[in-house]
Order: sequence, then C-alpha cells, then structure tokens
Amino acid sequence: MIAQEKTSRENQASSPEAGGARPVQRLTAMIAALSDAQQLANSNGLDARIQIEFRHALDHIRQTASAVQQWFEAADKSADPYAVLPVLAAQRVNRTSQLAKDLSTDLANMDVTVETQGLQDLYQAVGQLHRQLDVLCKHGK
Repeated sequence: MIAQEKTSRENQASSPEAGGARPVQRLTAMIAALSDAQQLANSNGLDARIQIEFRHALDHIRQTASAVQQWFEAADKSADPYAVLPVLAAQRVNRTSQLAKDLSTDLANMDVTVETQGLQDLYQAVGQLHRQLDVLCKHGK
C-alpha cells in the first residue's frame, strides 16, 4: 500500500496539472512563495520575536532550496553537483551560531529553564560539538 501511495505521489508530481514543471522552476516558484509568506507575517502584527524566528526559518528554507536548485543546475550542465555541500556546511555553521546567540538571550531572559524540553539533549550535543571544535580549532592554528 505504501509503495502504491509513493508511486501515486511521484506520478502526480510529474504531471503537468500538478505543477510538474522542472525541479528548478518549481523551486524558484517555492522561493517566491516563501518571500510572500514573510511579507504576510511582517504585516500582521506578530510579536517581533516570532517574526525574527519566522524570518530565520524562511531564510534556512530559502538557502537550502537554493542549494537544491544549484544541485539540479550542476547536474543538468554535467558539472559537479557535490560542490554545493561545502556551501550547505557553511550555512549550517552560520545558522548554528545564530541559534546559539538566540539561546543565550533566551537563557538570560529565563525563557529557557531546566524544565525546558530537550535541554539535556542540547547540553550533550553542545558538549560533543565543543569537543570536536576544540580539536579542529587547535589543529587549525
């Protein structure tokens, strides 16, 4: 049953009436729709913190969609699509830096407490990340 649903979705995605345009064209349309969503959110009186979080999420989606678009374009031109992977890694580093700054602000404002769900997992992940960065940065000097 699951295989039939997957095949049905794949057929719908490639059909002209379901927006079966080339992936690059569909991604371009999606990126434009995300910009429209951001304009809508900015104009409807949301709390500034929610607007900022929404903008960051949309920026992440746009950047990832752009990388997917670059992948398809490179593949179409018989270029190396894997060249996009370091770009994604750099975006992830920047996004993580921004999230760390935002979490520091949340901690200072006591919006994050010991009862916040996932805090222990975050603590362990940040510890592991710190150890790996420590090794990398010490060897990079």
